Amino acid sequence: MKLPTSLTTVTKFSKILALLLFVTLPFFWFYFGFLLGIEQGKNESVNYPAINNLYSSEQLRDTYTYSGYNYAEVWRSSMNAPIRNSTGYAGVVRRTAGATEWQEYIKIISEPDQAKNNPYKLWVGDGLYLLLVDQFGAGSGEGTAKLIKVTPENDTYDQVKCFYYVPETHGDLGPERFLALEDSSSNNCNNYTLEFR
Repeated sequence: MKLPTSLTTVTKFSKILALLLFVTLPFFWFYFGFLLGIEQGKNESVNYPAINNLYSSEQLRDTYTYSGYNYAEVWRSSMNAPIRNSTGYAGVVRRTAGATEWQEYIKIISEPDQAKNNPYKLWVGDGLYLLLVDQFGAGSGEGTAKLIKVTPENDTYDQVKCFYYVPETHGDLGPERFLALEDSSSNNCNNYTLEFR
């Protein structure tokens, strides 16, 4: 089928339109990807009151139950997780199952503070597993991840794995799959300490 010449003729307008699309579309897709990354970094907030103004209710994330306690993640605002009204606190809070008030349990101290490690996930199994991810990545939730096994009985922890975290690749994995990943040699594997309260 032969198209009309009006649709196949190169005009000044078609050149300008092509140039305009060539320049603007990459910016549009970059911005779209940025917004998508922000959405992927969000979890449903748990609407419980803050503890002594350590954090806002918007910083509270998923909850878990282990050995008679409810645990909740507390995120701080970072490039991976923009949170309005965020304080500088990140960590894990807990309460006795059935209680209403949360108590501070683990405080994550980032070294340097710009790392802004957040507790991306908690798992319960043969212990309490905590996945920390800093903001030193390429964006959209990426960063250096540290898989930590916490022993609540004596308030100790051991890092069992360090790797580069990509939400699209690692988002649905559990501790057993993370343990099979190759260890990273990044200096960011040790950019945190945990303080028990």
